[in-house]
Amino acid sequence: MPGTRTSLAAAAGALTLLCCAAAPAAADQPPQSLAGPLISGGADGHLHEVFCPGMQHVQSGGYALSAKSGTEFSEVPADVLENRPNSHATGWIVAVRKTTWQGHDSGTDRREAGPADLRIHLVCTDDTMSHGA
Repeated sequence: MPGTRTSLAAAAGALTLLCCAAAPAAADQPPQSLAGPLISGGADGHLHEVFCPGMQHVQSGGYALSAKSGTEFSEVPADVLENRPNSHATGWIVAVRKTTWQGHDSGTDRREAGPADLRIHLVCTDDTMSHGA
């Protein structure tokens, strides 16, 4: 029966189209929290930037400072110069100054050990961001 093979092939094709049409569309990913790389000596007052993965926008961000092994933070508070999204809302920009010290608390043998280490944190989303975000 030559017509039976054609009918079965057409029915299988229709079933395939029906299955594919009924499959749900890919859902947007929930916002994801990302930590940028550790920037050794990054609390030097210069701008540092971390970007979201492609096709995502930054929802929020911030930073963390750490002192290298054998050092401690100076008593002077951090000087935050920038802590904001970039102009296209595709990444987060941080510029902060924070020094570390090495040595004893006696003061005479204590010396500056350089800027603290910096890590930028950001939350990225697939959601469309409004202009000026």
